[in-house]
Amino acid sequence: MRRFAPLGIVLCVQAILLFWRLDLLSMWMDERFTYLIAAHPFGEIVRLVQRDIHPPLYFVLLHAWTRLPLPWQGIAALRAFSALWALAATLLLDSLWTQRWKPGRRWLAVSLFALSPCLLLYGRMARSYAMQTALAILAAALLWRWLRDPESPVRDNLGAAAALLALLYTHYVPGIALLAAFTVVAWRPLGARRAGVFLAVVVAGYVPWILTLYLALKSWGQASNFTAKYTLTGNVFTEQFLKAGYGLVSLTIGESFWAIWLALVPVALWLVWLGARSYTGGGRLLAFLGLAAGVGYLGIARWVSFPFVPARLLWLLPLVSLAMAQGICRLRAPWREMVAGALALSYLSSAALYFRGENYLNPGYSAPLREIGERLNREAAPGDIILVDDYNTDSTVRYYFSGRTPSLVLRAGREEKARARLAGAKAVWVVRNTRDISPGRITTRLEAEGCAGRQRQDTFLQPYATWQVAVMDRLGMARPAPQYVYQVTVCR
Repeated sequence: MRRFAPLGIVLCVQAILLFWRLDLLSMWMDERFTYLIAAHPFGEIVRLVQRDIHPPLYFVLLHAWTRLPLPWQGIAALRAFSALWALAATLLLDSLWTQRWKPGRRWLAVSLFALSPCLLLYGRMARSYAMQTALAILAAALLWRWLRDPESPVRDNLGAAAALLALLYTHYVPGIALLAAFTVVAWRPLGARRAGVFLAVVVAGYVPWILTLYLALKSWGQASNFTAKYTLTGNVFTEQFLKAGYGLVSLTIGESFWAIWLALVPVALWLVWLGARSYTGGGRLLAFLGLAAGVGYLGIARWVSFPFVPARLLWLLPLVSLAMAQGICRLRAPWREMVAGALALSYLSSAALYFRGENYLNPGYSAPLREIGERLNREAAPGDIILVDDYNTDSTVRYYFSGRTPSLVLRAGREEKARARLAGAKAVWVVRNTRDISPGRITTRLEAEGCAGRQRQDTFLQPYATWQVAVMDRLGMARPAPQYVYQVTVCR
């Protein structure tokens, strides 16, 4: 009984963090997609996600979840499904990876994962990130079990094939990464025949979705045209440094923190390296997991822009937590206690900032879309017009509009339509990011045209952290660097 007491405490704390105020943050763009898809019947879900080249398992299970009598409504119910998967990931990590470790190391590793600010952020989103993480823990453990016993027949390892297929039907990247890494590492110890049979079993199980996978890979190959629109540096090489750095910060200290905790990032990475070196079971596990991590990063780095790298690599967080715990336990006292204490303080402050909606590395996640919608529903009249910048603003804000006042999303080719609507409006409302990245600054120009001859009032929302303002000023992203993220302008 005493063995399970620490796990129960960790799970209780994790559950409180995951389930408390699930509707805290406004729904953002990708969650809106999930929200819309989950409302359709099973057959339509498969067709719709196939059109968008998403695997279907997460959405199908989420639809079944929403049919249950739940204590949550709307987006909170969808986020609760992810929170359950995050709890399941903690249980799987302990039962499959750390259960035989010494108690101090075991509970440190489990706590680093379960209470990670990164998991707190992405484990509460209505996306498949937490589900991917749980299934990746399961699949990697079953594949590693076979690598430790290469003589066991394929039929005894069909569970690994089933876990891999479940992962592939949830998201391509972690499934392909683990399968590719296992195939490379296992080819010699298993032999070509058994490795080939296992690969054939997995491919056969994925035949119903193989064409969609092909289309996804085709889109991935053309990703340079897509990601070029969302680069911050404008250089393909420096952008990769930004992506990798952004991902490492998130996986170690999360994405809502005080600037002082950035000093912990190199320490955490050193601990991961130190912990990985301390593994005494040979290099096969490190080769397997390291190759999977490399393939996974290559899979997403070409496709997504830098703010979305950590979400797609959340399934690597368990590996980071295990290695970091190993590294901490290799330190001598009092350094061991000091480092563990610093990480604990960092986690605690990050959780506090998360629930306060402050200091987000990606402010889009904490955007006050609901608050903006509530204000416009109160103050905007039917004869007004609301313009929503879509170049650097989450147009999901329209989900929170009552529909009483007409609105228009500013996209390429809609400039003349917007001008026509401005001319006859009693009042013009503009919802935008303070940083105008639209082509030719069309958002600012249309705002100026709509406000010409009218009385203007600006309201600024969601302040940047001081260090974020300093970074933007240093990089020359805007001069002067904005103090706030969102701006609502009304001209009467």
